[in-house]
Amino acid sequence: MRTTERGLPVALRLDPVELKKPPAQLAEEIMALCRLSAARAQVQRRRELAEKGYSASIIDPLRLASEDELARAEDAVLGAEDDLPTTWGRSV
Repeated sequence: MRTTERGLPVALRLDPVELKKPPAQLAEEIMALCRLSAARAQVQRRRELAEKGYSASIIDPLRLASEDELARAEDAVLGAEDDLPTTWGRSV
């Protein structure tokens, strides 16, 4: 799964076994991965801007995800196990 910084999917690769899931479940998993990918990209952008010396008054209006929001997104997708299902862990 690759997304834009705002979570729009630009690349998706599914293992055939994933297509056996009910459509609503698969859609929810894809959306959760989009949210996680967006949060990771936004936190990275926030870090880069802070490292370049931009102040919070400049960064905050961009509405980039915070570290806390990233942690919540990771918990939603990864759960307590911190482990993706095997079909999601394959390299694309």
